[in-house]
Amino acid sequence: MSINRILMKSQSTDVGNAFIMTMGQQGYQYGYSRYNATIGDAEGSVQHEGKAVTLVMLCYYSGYLDFAFNVEGVSGGRYNVTVKVTSTETNTSVTIQFPNIQYQSYVPGFYEYTQDITSDAVRMFSKANVGKQYKVELIFN
Repeated sequence: MSINRILMKSQSTDVGNAFIMTMGQQGYQYGYSRYNATIGDAEGSVQHEGKAVTLVMLCYYSGYLDFAFNVEGVSGGRYNVTVKVTSTETNTSVTIQFPNIQYQSYVPGFYEYTQDITSDAVRMFSKANVGKQYKVELIFN
């Protein structure tokens, strides 16, 4: 394999079963949202049990991290999800547990919030990181 092919392969933007989130901001709210506000951006595709998963929100505000997603064709039930957020710049990552996320018809989608986040996660969702990109993996447990 030539050096050019090796270099091209290592620069691939394919992140597999994950989203690439560009950190956005609205006031003191940081992250990504398409619920009640348009904040940041997300690209990529995630599948769970052969169904498309759409990220609706991963946003930090005043001590709370809100998380919402949709699963194609699913409008009820509960999931146990771990969210892993990794900086594409520094490769540092944080994990946030959502052990009992349930469907909320008013979103509509699976929605939960938590205050149980590390100081590393709080620093990640901050003004200093607006415009930076993060790999967001949804791990269904």
